[in-house]
Amino acid sequence: MRDRCLEALRVLATAVPFQMATVWACRDGRLVPAASVGRPLDLLESVPLAGGEGLRAWVFHHGRAVRIPSRGRGFRDSTLRGFLAVPLEHENRRLGVLALARTDGEFTDEDVRRVQEAAGRLARALMREPDGE
Repeated sequence: MRDRCLEALRVLATAVPFQMATVWACRDGRLVPAASVGRPLDLLESVPLAGGEGLRAWVFHHGRAVRIPSRGRGFRDSTLRGFLAVPLEHENRRLGVLALARTDGEFTDEDVRRVQEAAGRLARALMREPDGE
């Protein structure tokens, strides 16, 4: 699964540039990193939210994308300028979360649209993977 996710991230980076990314896959009711560019990416990691800890849990639980612009404040890593997380869904089933970050600017509405399209393709790929791969 890791190789397939990393390839999907490489393809996505040509349409929507980013410096960090993590594909979070739901395994045994928990979101675990399936693949990352940079360190595993989340915000509010130690904050309990609906569905678990961190913003990835909120996105997974609610099935809604979150885009956060920044001027360097509020992020643990003060070099981040934009964060985007979208649910990975296929056939009304949530499979995980795709989280991206930029150090050089915010994500645009067009970026969100492109990432949501890519998330749909990535979710279909995850559906083809047996659990635990």
